[in-house]
Amino acid sequence: MNEHGESYGSALYVNSPADEPDLIRAAATNGRDGYVKKVELDEASGANVANPEEAVAYQKRMDEAAARGETFHVNVYESDGVTVIGEFLITP
Repeated sequence: MNEHGESYGSALYVNSPADEPDLIRAAATNGRDGYVKKVELDEASGANVANPEEAVAYQKRMDEAAARGETFHVNVYESDGVTVIGEFLITP
C-alpha cells in the first residue's frame, strides 16, 4: 500500500480482475518500470463495459481507431500513484 491507500504490484498471478491491485506493474514506452492505474487501464481497454450494447459500441470505436492508425496511452506512475514517469501503449 502507498501513502494514498492504494495497493500496488503485479497482476500476473491474480485469480480475477477483482483481485488486481489499484496500481498494476507495467513498463512505459520510455523503458521505465512503474505502475498503471487499474481504473485508467480498464477504461482504455474496455474492461468495464457493462452490457452487450456497450461492448459493441466500444469495439466499433476501437475498429475505427485502428483503421485510422490511432493508439491510446495511459500514464505510468511511480508507486505513489501521482508521479507520472511515462506512458503505457494500448493498441486497438
